[in-house]
Amino acid sequence: MQTSKIKTTQGSGTYESKYDGATMYTSEVELEDGTVGEVSAKSADRWNVGDEVAYTVTEGKFGKKLKLNRPDFGSNPTSTGTTVTRFHDRDEKRQHLIMNQWAIKTAMDWEINQSPPDKVSLRNAVNIAKQLKKCALDLEAANVEVPEMELEAPY
Repeated sequence: MQTSKIKTTQGSGTYESKYDGATMYTSEVELEDGTVGEVSAKSADRWNVGDEVAYTVTEGKFGKKLKLNRPDFGSNPTSTGTTVTRFHDRDEKRQHLIMNQWAIKTAMDWEINQSPPDKVSLRNAVNIAKQLKKCALDLEAANVEVPEMELEAPY
């Protein structure tokens, strides 16, 4: 996959997608490296002059078709370390958000089940959530005392 910047773009019409029925916008695009071809997108302003793009070209019976991608979301994450780092950072942040949601939901369930309805405390739930997340991230290092419990037979 090659990269270049869009030098010119001009709308050339619309059509209905045979896959999902969406309106597709076609444009003639010229890249700074001299490549010219037609691009389809779901919005008329998807690609603009100056956008850096990664692209492939295919020859069809109606001329050259370009498939454009943004290099930072791209199809070749090993071409630069920054793309891999960006994906890793985003995935790590997402994982922390998921852990927060889980811990808060579990803590609220606990607080609601342990307290009378008029005594439910968000402050207590947040403290429990923090402890749950700490335990979940490193169960062995978490310094939480757990009382011994006898398990009852389900019958």
